[in-house]
Amino acid sequence: MPRYFLHIDELGTDPDGTELPDMEAARREAMLSAREMLAERIILGAETIPLRILITDAAGNLLAVVHMRDVLPRALWNCKDWRSDL
Repeated sequence: MPRYFLHIDELGTDPDGTELPDMEAARREAMLSAREMLAERIILGAETIPLRILITDAAGNLLAVVHMRDVLPRALWNCKDWRSDL
């Protein structure tokens, strides 16, 4: 089974990687991890969040990028209805 590495914002943050059946499974794992990280940061009131998860293979080849905005509900992507005066 191939090993995929899910690096947070920069390469080298996942030294061990995870064995997953295929690239689609690696992408699902990255999406789940992104949702969990984003939720945790919101709960903690963090001012900053990771921006992306880089998926690489064992040789360090970049296979895909999951951006944090990709896991937000679509209604929040370009929300122009948010008003600070309400």
